[in-house]
Amino acid sequence: MAQTNKTKEPKKDIQQETLPETIMIGGVAVFIFAIFALYPLYFQDKYANMGSAKYDFFKTAYTIFIPAMLLACVCYLFLKRKELSIKKICQEMLLTDWFVLAYIIVCWISYGLSDYREAAFWGYDGWFMGVMTQTIFVLLYFFVSRWFLWHWSYWWFIAVPSAVVFLLGILHRFNVDPLGMYEGIDEGTKVLFLSTLGQATWYSSYLCIALPIGMACYWYKREVKWSALWGVFVCIAFASVVTQNSDSAFMALGGSFLVLFWLSFKSNEYFMRFWELAVLCLASFKVIGILQKIFEERTVKLEGLSTFCSQSTVTWILLAVAVVIYAGVYFANMKGKMEIQRFRMVRNILYILIPVGIVAVIVCIYLVTTGKIKGTFLNNIGYFNFNESWGNARGFTWKFTMRMFGDYGFKDKLFGCGPDAYASAAYAYDAASLQGFWGNAILACAHNEWMNCLVDMGIFGLITYLGSFVTAFLVFLKNWKSHPFMVGGAAALVSYFLHNFFCYQQIICTPIIFVVMGIGVALLRRKDVYAEE
Repeated sequence: MAQTNKTKEPKKDIQQETLPETIMIGGVAVFIFAIFALYPLYFQDKYANMGSAKYDFFKTAYTIFIPAMLLACVCYLFLKRKELSIKKICQEMLLTDWFVLAYIIVCWISYGLSDYREAAFWGYDGWFMGVMTQTIFVLLYFFVSRWFLWHWSYWWFIAVPSAVVFLLGILHRFNVDPLGMYEGIDEGTKVLFLSTLGQATWYSSYLCIALPIGMACYWYKREVKWSALWGVFVCIAFASVVTQNSDSAFMALGGSFLVLFWLSFKSNEYFMRFWELAVLCLASFKVIGILQKIFEERTVKLEGLSTFCSQSTVTWILLAVAVVIYAGVYFANMKGKMEIQRFRMVRNILYILIPVGIVAVIVCIYLVTTGKIKGTFLNNIGYFNFNESWGNARGFTWKFTMRMFGDYGFKDKLFGCGPDAYASAAYAYDAASLQGFWGNAILACAHNEWMNCLVDMGIFGLITYLGSFVTAFLVFLKNWKSHPFMVGGAAALVSYFLHNFFCYQQIICTPIIFVVMGIGVALLRRKDVYAEE
């Protein structure tokens, strides 16, 4: 789609690669096709066992892929034994590589020290995030980051299946069910599931990886035919954001826009594209709102934020403002009266205000929750009342989780209770509190990926896991001009981080985000073998 910036180095002839290298390059290509093009669409018995079905697909894929790649890698190392050395391999390692490697070492230490090793090996049933699955994620990252070669057809692998998933999700919100997924499901339960991904939170996790990549591609390069296609894609995805019924998706979307806004001050053209995206986003929200009014009897009732964004007057006002700003920037650029680079100080001030605003919100939540502020409009906003029911019971879950971590011994504080052993540790710690609040339902995780990582794998686990994301984001951002996927990868990492502040690792999206990191690192390593766009 959008052309990459080419280096002056000659492109390698892939035919001259050794047989093990060819096998690994081909294996990565096939696996990425499976994980991007087939995996999101695959299901077995509709919503009855969606998590297990996805895991079965993923397990089949990696059971074929990983052994083949390991064997080819051993053969490659043998053939290259005179050219390679530990010192040379270490010198070529990026900081992200070291963090990912450290993360899996910590995972295995956490498993070895765990009191719940049986649970921590494969993980909680339905989540499957144990030490073996974490090992698979890390192997995927290293194989992709070393043996991925870019080709323009990958855009189709990403965009087309994602668009189908999102279209099905939108149709489901209007009770249009072409695949018969809702057969046997009562009306009140429909809002919890959609498309071919199952739970709304799983769906929104996937949406928050695919959408930022599409946004980045639309933003990156101006070519009429590809801009039109990516414009259609992002409109479908934006419409899905406002219908998927997960508040955390809006925060993730905001994070993607913040990444693009920062980079948009590089040129007038980028700045205009940013506002085009803002207009497309808000217009998509309003189109959904109009359809919800027209087909009111068929519309699935959504929660407050989704309904607000699609139907409120405020979003009409924001759309009008975005159109005016875009028109102003467009005509100022046409007349040569604007150089957006001169306004970077304004951008910098805005970004300084973001952490200030976050602190202010936290302070307001504390004051409202403790009753130090009464009788204001803040008291009428549920987000500012942090009680046990806050965020679909995340208030209770987060308080319980941090109380449990606070009572950990020294060993568990450093290495946790074991990968995906949260449920085992939590019920051993205070089953009475959990059963009193959740009844027969099992609390399997903290519903905050970063807090869950802290409990499962301790301080070292959180540092290495977060370090992998942060260093990948920074290196992608630093090299954003080299390829549109670098921009999309950076935005997707921020989006995933923010979304999963309210969500958790799961078998659909966590392997995809590791693959996204691997692709970005591969693009940095192999600039000389980019395929022509």
